[in-house]
Amino acid sequence: MSASLPLSVNVELLFKEVGDDLGDRIRTAADHGIGVVEIWSHSDKDLGNVRKALDACGSTLHTLLVEGRLTLADASTREAFVGHVHAAAQAASSVGCTRIVTGSGVGLPYMKRAVQHRIAVDALKAGADIAAEYGVTLLLENLNTKVDHPGTLFDTTIECLAAVREVGSPGLALLYDAYHSLQMGEAPEDVLAGAVDLVSHVQMADLPDRSEPGTGTVDWAAQLRTLRRLGYDGPFGLEYFPSTESLTSLRAIREIVTAL
Repeated sequence: MSASLPLSVNVELLFKEVGDDLGDRIRTAADHGIGVVEIWSHSDKDLGNVRKALDACGSTLHTLLVEGRLTLADASTREAFVGHVHAAAQAASSVGCTRIVTGSGVGLPYMKRAVQHRIAVDALKAGADIAAEYGVTLLLENLNTKVDHPGTLFDTTIECLAAVREVGSPGLALLYDAYHSLQMGEAPEDVLAGAVDLVSHVQMADLPDRSEPGTGTVDWAAQLRTLRRLGYDGPFGLEYFPSTESLTSLRAIREIVTAL
C-alpha cells in the first residue's frame, strides 16, 4: 500500500466476521495492515476496551460521531448540541482520537434558508470552541439529500465549506464525504478547488448503493488522483456496506491505492 495514500476503515461496518467486539475488529484490521480506524457512536461502546486494542496494535482511532442528530438550524437545540459535542470530545480524548463528526441536521421548511444557515453556523461556532478546548477538531460532514439523508440542511460541499469559513476556527473543519458528494452530482475538483486546507478527512463508498469501492460506477483511481493533486494527504476513510467478506471487499481499493 502506498504510504502517501493510507486507508482507514470503519470497524462498525468492516471486520464483522470476527464478532461484535470492536477490540477484535481493531486488532484484525491491524493484522491486515490497516492501523487507522473509525467508529460511529461512542456512548454505547466500551471505550476502555477500544483504547486497550488501539494501544496494543499501535493503531489510531481517527473519527467518532457527535451523537444526537439535532437540527442545528433550530436555535432551541443549541444547548443540547454543545452538550453532545462536549461528550464526544471527552470520549475522543479518552481514546486518543482527534476528530469528532457532525452533520447540520435537517432544514426547517418554515424558515428562510439564509436564516437557518446563520443559526447553524452559530451552533457550529459554539461546538468548535468546545472541541478546541479538548484539543480535538469538530468535522462538518456533507450528507446527500437525494438518497440517504432527505431534508438535510447542508447537503452540498459548497455550503459546508461556507460554514467552516464563517466559523473561522481551528476547532472546525470539513469531513469531505466523496460518496455523498458524488450522489449530489458534484465534481470534487470543482467543489474542493482552493479549499483542501479546510478538509481534515475524506470518506468514500461506491455509487449507487454505498458498497465497496470498485463495485460501482465511480472511477476511484481518477478520484483519488484528483484529491491528491488538490493537496489532500490524509487517510481515505472506507465507510461502506461490504457486499462480501471484509478482506475481499478491500481488495479493489487497495490495489488502486498501491498503483497510484
